[in-house]
Amino acid sequence: MDKKSSGEKTAEIRRAEILEDARRQHIPVMMDSGMAFLLEFVKEHTEIRDILECGTAVGYSAIQMALVRWDMRVDTLEIDADMVEEARRNIEAQGLSKRITVWHTDAARFETEQIYDLIFIDAAKSQYRRYLEHFMRNSRPGTWFVFDNLNFHGIVDHPELSSNRSTIQMTHKILKFRNHLLSDDRFETVFYPDTGDGIAVSRRIV
Repeated sequence: MDKKSSGEKTAEIRRAEILEDARRQHIPVMMDSGMAFLLEFVKEHTEIRDILECGTAVGYSAIQMALVRWDMRVDTLEIDADMVEEARRNIEAQGLSKRITVWHTDAARFETEQIYDLIFIDAAKSQYRRYLEHFMRNSRPGTWFVFDNLNFHGIVDHPELSSNRSTIQMTHKILKFRNHLLSDDRFETVFYPDTGDGIAVSRRIV
């Protein structure tokens, strides 16, 4: 028997529409398998409550993470003003405005004293190393960092798949970051190349 209320069903349908609309407009959103992995990770690690997300887009991933448990809190950062407004509308429609805050800012310039349990980075790929160092101050031993798009559609490991010079340059930076992350002794890192578009999960240990 389906115990969902009509309101819950309506909210669920609307979330599916948010995702469909984003993909139709070619707005970057996490792949389904990557999102499923992230949400299961958050569910399994019950110590995660306060989340920082770099790269809001339309607010879909922030909404999904906030819905994992009633006490989840998400700060999400977006540089595009139009995306900020759309994300805020979507979040309000889901009744989550009190638990998700959308900040209109360059992630690398965001300043807060908050310490987060999880920092999810899915913004400008060439800036991942910069974001990592910037947000070390908002982490502690035990904080999780999750990075998406470390394969970038397979081009990171197979640059011959693209003839676009700027794309190839960006994927070289992603590969350099990926290798750095795997050797950074401040973290224990596991790379999941076949999940989503390549996801790394790093736990700060010092």
